[in-house]
Amino acid sequence: MFLRTRNNDSVASATWNEFLHGLGSTRDVAAERAKEKAGSVRETLSGTGSEARHRASLALDALAGRPAPVRWGWIAAAAGVGVLAGFAVAELLRGHPVDEAVASLRRQLSHPREQVEEHVG
Repeated sequence: MFLRTRNNDSVASATWNEFLHGLGSTRDVAAERAKEKAGSVRETLSGTGSEARHRASLALDALAGRPAPVRWGWIAAAAGVGVLAGFAVAELLRGHPVDEAVASLRRQLSHPREQVEEHVG
């Protein structure tokens, strides 16, 4: 019976040591993951903080009556879209009957005044 107790004690001791070793490695993994998550959260919050400071600055400028900065990029983009839309419409209407009517009117107006009076009168 004494031998059996000593064997149980050594098994329990070995199991306890393995458990402690497992806890240590688990703690190390958890600490590493926590550091990664903390870095990710810190990065997100710093980006959010700079955005909040930027928006607060714009709000203070608006309250002080200072004009908002002109966003030239959006203006240039809108102008580009307008030019492309105008070009597309011009290409669609090229050779259209309206174009022919305008050309005919120009020809009539380019004649001397007497010839126009003959056509009218």
